[in-house]
Amino acid sequence: MRRRRGWLPEAEGQRRARGQADVSPRHEGPPPGSSRDPAHDRIAAAMVQLIGSRGYEATAIETVCERAGVERADFDRRFAGKEDCFLVLHEEIAAELCRRVNAAYAGPAAWHNRIWAAGWAALNFLQEDPVRARFFIVELNGVGGGAQAHRDRILQRLADLLDGGREQLEDPNSASRCTAEIAAGSIYGAIATKVRGGWIDRGEHFLPELIYMAMLPYLGARAAEDELLVQPLQRPQGRV
Repeated sequence: MRRRRGWLPEAEGQRRARGQADVSPRHEGPPPGSSRDPAHDRIAAAMVQLIGSRGYEATAIETVCERAGVERADFDRRFAGKEDCFLVLHEEIAAELCRRVNAAYAGPAAWHNRIWAAGWAALNFLQEDPVRARFFIVELNGVGGGAQAHRDRILQRLADLLDGGREQLEDPNSASRCTAEIAAGSIYGAIATKVRGGWIDRGEHFLPELIYMAMLPYLGARAAEDELLVQPLQRPQGRV
């Protein structure tokens, strides 16, 4: 049986108050600009909107071009086809999501709070645009062979964050990278179910459930259950 270093193994002075988690980002940085290709940006906006609302199979390139106000030749000069366009845009969205999540994760000192901050940033990103969230999470399942590689990269990036939980154990070697990968798969699956079920559209919060899944392998059932009652706290801008 794995043993953890107390209830929350941060250094003295860094332990959170029970029922609270610091989700304040420290170094988010400016958001990236446009692609500097107006036609690309219009195609991207149309593709995400149409696929996110109608579905991948129901969306034709001609419809995307009409919505974007471009010729089919403009599309063909930039993308090899619908699947290529989807995967290029999916990677662009993933890059922005990771930028925000990594900025949030770099903020709080304690791993527990870093996971909360990363989760808070991820759900805020998804809730900003529910149609984009469906494009990114749900419609990926309807794309061809390249989709699996995209999904695997997302899971590995998530596992990178979760793997820090091994340092919360008295013997970090008692858990492996596989522990983080299994937890990442469970969390991703839960998010996909919530997005598909309309939770994002309704603005409903389910972050504590995800944090429970993240903490369970490292802090144990009792500490993980406490996460279901945690209230995220954001510090005023400028404070660290």
